[in-house]
Amino acid sequence: MIRQISVFIQNDSGRLAHVLKTLKDADINIRSLTIAETADYGIMRLILQDTDKGLEALKNAKIMANETNVMAVEIPDKPGGLSKLTDLLADANIDIEYAYSFLPQNTSNAIIIFKVKDEDEQKVIDLTQADPALQVLERDTLLIK
Repeated sequence: MIRQISVFIQNDSGRLAHVLKTLKDADINIRSLTIAETADYGIMRLILQDTDKGLEALKNAKIMANETNVMAVEIPDKPGGLSKLTDLLADANIDIEYAYSFLPQNTSNAIIIFKVKDEDEQKVIDLTQADPALQVLERDTLLIK
């Protein structure tokens, strides 16, 4: 499983900069980031090079953050690559709660980070094993990509 940090930030000037400076000052490399926002607040989701150290730095700075398990799947980086995964999950009645991309450095494939219900995680692993083009990645493998 991949450990993701979710940071809840108010939509106030400088809040995003404060979060990013906190991670910079703790020498934490951000490997993937997405922000979903509403009128009052945003949820920043992060994959960090050092999750424990990053979470500690955020909490020490009084930044509200928590940890969630997500999945990462390496897919072909070509038209239909993501559709291959979503079709497989839809056929098995597995819902994706949210998803975002991870920018790999050492592969020509794409990597998708996504959240499914905890009880569906093993089903995703089992389903993707049948297709060599879809590879579920563990944390250590993801971070070297």
